[in-house]
Amino acid sequence: MAKEVAAPEAAADAAAPKSKKKLLIIIIAAVLVLTLIGGGAAFFLLGNKPDAEQQAEHEAEASEEDAHPPVYEKLETFTVNLADGESFLQAEISLQLADIKVQEKVKMHMPEVRDGLLRLLSSKSAEEISTLEGKDKLAAEVQSNVNEILRVKKAAEGVKKVLFNAFIIQ
Repeated sequence: MAKEVAAPEAAADAAAPKSKKKLLIIIIAAVLVLTLIGGGAAFFLLGNKPDAEQQAEHEAEASEEDAHPPVYEKLETFTVNLADGESFLQAEISLQLADIKVQEKVKMHMPEVRDGLLRLLSSKSAEEISTLEGKDKLAAEVQSNVNEILRVKKAAEGVKKVLFNAFIIQ
């Protein structure tokens, strides 16, 4: 009888490892399926986000801007006759600059900067610069003009932005 009792225990012991292996395989398969589903959902929901390199670049630029405060140079007021011959423009312009070195360079070249801007402003008609789009275009031309005088190739290294503090057309 001892042999008969030992046989069912041996069968139970042999069945236990097989069922544990099956359970382990089922758990691993379930985890893999859930991981794939989660990854697919994340891909579709976040698919249009910039890649890590672009995001790191953007963060580096943002931290660089935060590293030092913005540098502004306010120019003297410009009063010019406009190209149509009947209107005047009075404008106060400030330049946002890349750094203090560029500010020093602007101050060194101020006669050239003022001359270039006087010529540019007086070449415009009241119709051209009275709209928002006209002012935006003029700001871009002022930026380009000053950067050209300073011999700067990239706006990020020279005049970054042109701001109109006052803009009166009569």
